[in-house]
Amino acid sequence: MVGGAIRDVLLRRSVGELDLVVSGDPGRLAQALTAAGFGKSVLLSDQVPQVFRVAGAQNLDIAEVTGRSIERDLARRDFTVNAIACRLPHGRIIDPFGGVSDLSSGRLRAVADRNLSEDPLRVLRAARLMATHGLKPVRTLTGASRRAAKGIAAVAGERIRTELVKLLGAETAAGPLRWLASVGALAPALGLDSLLVARPTFARNLARLDHQSIRLPSPSSRVRLRLCLIANRGDFEPSQAAEWLRRRRFSGKEAGDVATLLDLAARVPQIRSRHDEWGWIRDAGDNRMEAAILVSLLNPHWSSIARRLARPLPSRRLRVRGADLLAWLRLPPGPEVGRLLREIEIEILSGQIRSKREARKWLTSKASSTEARALGRPALPSARKFRPPRL
Repeated sequence: MVGGAIRDVLLRRSVGELDLVVSGDPGRLAQALTAAGFGKSVLLSDQVPQVFRVAGAQNLDIAEVTGRSIERDLARRDFTVNAIACRLPHGRIIDPFGGVSDLSSGRLRAVADRNLSEDPLRVLRAARLMATHGLKPVRTLTGASRRAAKGIAAVAGERIRTELVKLLGAETAAGPLRWLASVGALAPALGLDSLLVARPTFARNLARLDHQSIRLPSPSSRVRLRLCLIANRGDFEPSQAAEWLRRRRFSGKEAGDVATLLDLAARVPQIRSRHDEWGWIRDAGDNRMEAAILVSLLNPHWSSIARRLARPLPSRRLRVRGADLLAWLRLPPGPEVGRLLREIEIEILSGQIRSKREARKWLTSKASSTEARALGRPALPSARKFRPPRL
């Protein structure tokens, strides 16, 4: 057993995937484990070294040893804390590069500087281990990372995205991101202009990524909020942010979620009434809490309205469907039904309508008001305006 599993066991952390290195045929062991019911065997790489995955309750990756011995295999790995092996079944630790000592001291050190240049993605992995494991880079690692960073632009986007998601999903990420910026790796990793990332304002605003309101939610929520803040600092419109993330190999859903949050935040300055507030809450749906956090982070003057937008809602409330509107008003299907349905949902959310009887009465009144305006008669008085927050 090698790599991250040994590292995390020594740190008494939960273990995700397990990695085995074998001197024989990895496919033969994978088939034996599959036959024993541990999962399904899948070939991940048919190049040297061959790698198989036994996908089950806990994934197990099996690779053939590189360099004819476990010591030579470990010498080709990224960091000393990942270059530790445990010989099975008796459990003897093999630690030729002092990884156990580095773990104990909280140090992050490369096995060899050339290993970073061979795979520049390891610079991002260093930042990720700083974020997830609290390790501190030694000076030689920072220097080697600065030399290797120029190769990040040639790394496959899918691999970069995987490391970024793990980094941005950690409880704290600002420090590791600043370290990436200092070694010249942040701009190519994010696909942003190096002059933009080099601005002092960009570095200062990275501190917002560790605000308590971001650290509390789930890792996936942290990723979305941090990507929103980075996109905002890059002056991206919501649609531009989505396109940026798609180019960085994020999924359409991931890009769309970030664009939705940015769009909801951009609508806040247009809120002028309580009706507008409840309309925003209705349109935000399941994105409401994350969008409210983003609103408060983008502008401190919006904190009070952000708290109102995140107000608790009743767990159970009246449901009115489009079919109800068609039956009550005898309207043909069309945009008008959708508009009225949105309006009545806003009234229900704000507590103005509590039963279907009240909903039908409100709709009848609304329809009469619409007809009156069409005939040139005065409509019912509009709702009382309230003073918007100073933005």
